Amino acid sequence: MKDLYKYFILFHRILPTSLFIKKLFIDISYITSMFLSFILPIFLGKIVDNFGKPILLNFFYIFTLIYLARVILNQISGTTRRIFSTVEAPKYLFKRAISNALKRKDNNFIPEKEMDKIFSFQHIFEFFYRNFTLYVLIVPIMMFLSISMIILNEWEAGVIAILGFIFMWISSNKKMKVEEQAANKMNEAEYDVSETFSDLYSGYEDIKSYETLPITFTWISEALTRLKKSYDLYGKVEIRFGFTYELISILTIPIITFLLGFQVFSGNLSAGKAIMLLVYTERVLDYSKVYIQDTDYISWAIARAKVAYNEYLKEEK
Repeated sequence: MKDLYKYFILFHRILPTSLFIKKLFIDISYITSMFLSFILPIFLGKIVDNFGKPILLNFFYIFTLIYLARVILNQISGTTRRIFSTVEAPKYLFKRAISNALKRKDNNFIPEKEMDKIFSFQHIFEFFYRNFTLYVLIVPIMMFLSISMIILNEWEAGVIAILGFIFMWISSNKKMKVEEQAANKMNEAEYDVSETFSDLYSGYEDIKSYETLPITFTWISEALTRLKKSYDLYGKVEIRFGFTYELISILTIPIITFLLGFQVFSGNLSAGKAIMLLVYTERVLDYSKVYIQDTDYISWAIARAKVAYNEYLKEEK
């Protein structure tokens, strides 16, 4: 995850001031809506525990206001972010990448290849400005807050949640290191295939006249074989970690649910608090999915981001 934080910062530092301020406003709106969402289960529990009492209406009004504020902030950040991440930020980065490529061109500079490579970064240029990336970055904070709420109200369940989080964090870090290496090999293989086909297309007449088509097809076959092996390696990483740490972390959620149910039936926990803690338990599960399901995508994006930034976006000193 260290590289994700690093390139998130770098891809924001290269933005001009006007775009940076706009992105900051979008992110503040989104983070505020996330924390409002975190507060909601507290008042939901209060509503359940005070059902039939005069104070119920006050808790209901507070719950409704927080919910509406969250929805409005989500709409504002969602609409502005779509425009920013798909149009404004990529437009600026494409201009910067093309400008830097022209500045450092040499005798081996081939415009078609450079443009193909630059425009292949479109998804990466959008990646660091979407909700998903910011969500991944603040997930540890939301995980910590959710687990803290569980500990404060039911420490046994909190201990189980902490153990699950530790297993998940270990899994995520190990998985991302291995996946990043696999992603680098996969990206190199993809570039190799792309350049081989590009060379074949641009030099077809020469290849045909010198009757070297068999040799060229051998190069293509070897490039495709390397690409296939890199995809196989990437898939094996998923399988390897899917049956180790991640399986243990997934089992923590049903255990916590069983424990909370037992405490309610034993009379040691109110129904409202149990519902609140179940919501936080579900939140922990949702946050955990980032580490379980999305690390392969994140590793691939970081590997591509390194190439995009270091070769095309970074200013030469």
